[in-house]
Amino acid sequence: MSNNNERRKSNRREILENFSFYIQIPKLGQARHRVQDVSETGIGFMVESLGGVFTLAKDEKLELHLYLNQSLFLPLKIQVARQEQKEETQHVGAAFLETESNQYKTLLSLVNFLDQLSDFGQKI
Repeated sequence: MSNNNERRKSNRREILENFSFYIQIPKLGQARHRVQDVSETGIGFMVESLGGVFTLAKDEKLELHLYLNQSLFLPLKIQVARQEQKEETQHVGAAFLETESNQYKTLLSLVNFLDQLSDFGQKI
């Protein structure tokens, strides 16, 4: 059954607050941006306003660094699929590009790991 609210072709995995995942977009400098969810095909994240200006546009292609902790990241190529501005925040949904790369294959392992944690892990 199709969910009209779901825009992606694969299931989203919400990122729990107790994970240290965040992204950095080299084009926007060193700022850290919150990851909302990730799937096999894309990623959702939030960008705080940079002086009242948002610089990511629909269909834009750019590099994203997905940090798994303070010192380890996956460099990934994305294309902005949607962006919505709410007050001082831009909510962005992006599709992964270069899906044959080793970095993307590593991302798929991470998504699988998140699924396993969701299925078998226990939260206090």
